[in-house]
Order: sequence, then C-alpha cells, then structure tokens
Amino acid sequence: MENPTYAQELKQIRLKRYQLWGVFISYLPAIGITLSISEGSGAPAAVCLLWVLFAAIGGVRVSFSRCPRCGNLFHMRGAGTSWGRRCRHCDLSL
Repeated sequence: MENPTYAQELKQIRLKRYQLWGVFISYLPAIGITLSISEGSGAPAAVCLLWVLFAAIGGVRVSFSRCPRCGNLFHMRGAGTSWGRRCRHCDLSL
C-alpha cells in the first residue's frame, strides 16, 4: 500500500514520465504535418530542433526527480539511469 504522504510526489514523477512519452510520440506526427504544409522552408528543421529541446528538457526533468521516501534521485544511481518504475535506492514503486 502506498504511503499517502508520498502519493502527491509520486504522482508528479508519473506526470513527468507521461509528458516525456508524449514528446517522444509527438515527433513523427509533428514532422509529418510540418512536411506536408511547408513548401521547402526551414520549418521541418525548426520543428525538429524544438522537439529535441523538449525531449532534452523532459529527459532531465525525469532523470533528476527525487524519491519522496529516501530523497535520492528516483531514476539514477551512479552514472547510469533507469526509467523503471521503482526507486533505484529504496525500491519505492510508482
């Protein structure tokens, strides 16, 4: 059973993960739409760069989320990352 004091913070970590997945899933449709409506302009490159920026920001937000139980980085331990559903330090589950 999830501790109610952790529920809101875990909800925030889940929200960040969903937002990052949304960025990943949006790439092909965004590029496809941009290519279909642009006529040789630099719009596809701009959309691609904007997408890379959003993906980088989202990745950093997810990677540097703190565990509400132990206070360590939820997804990182040492130099490696894992976007699993458990804290890498105390095994608190999302």
